[in-house]
Amino acid sequence: MDMPLVRHEETPGRTPGGLFESVRTLLGTLVAMARTRAELFGNELEQEVRRIVGMLVRAMIVLALASLALLFAALTIVASVWETHRIAATALVAVGFVILAVVAYIVIARHGQRTTRLLAATLGELERDLEQLSPRAP
Repeated sequence: MDMPLVRHEETPGRTPGGLFESVRTLLGTLVAMARTRAELFGNELEQEVRRIVGMLVRAMIVLALASLALLFAALTIVASVWETHRIAATALVAVGFVILAVVAYIVIARHGQRTTRLLAATLGELERDLEQLSPRAP
């Protein structure tokens, strides 16, 4: 008793490729999604690095110019009262520098507390992906 050969191409209701083609398509979609997310991650990281480097360069320029201005202001104050109150003027300039340093520390500490969320767009896209891939409750 010979069994007839059944060809899959001839079986009614079957699509060409079947399960393996569906898995391949699904994997292709997942790889494309991962690639898109990786590109987004890279773009955000590059923007953040450029922003930080720019801030550091600007901060160094401001610090150098402010230091020179304070130095010449201090020298002017001390030189103007050199004959009469040089010790008092020097002490006053030193106290002024300490006060400026404390104010600068407070400003920097407050600014450090207000940070943006690193890679927020990438994390948001990944959250949406997870929501779409998670099973729906009936």
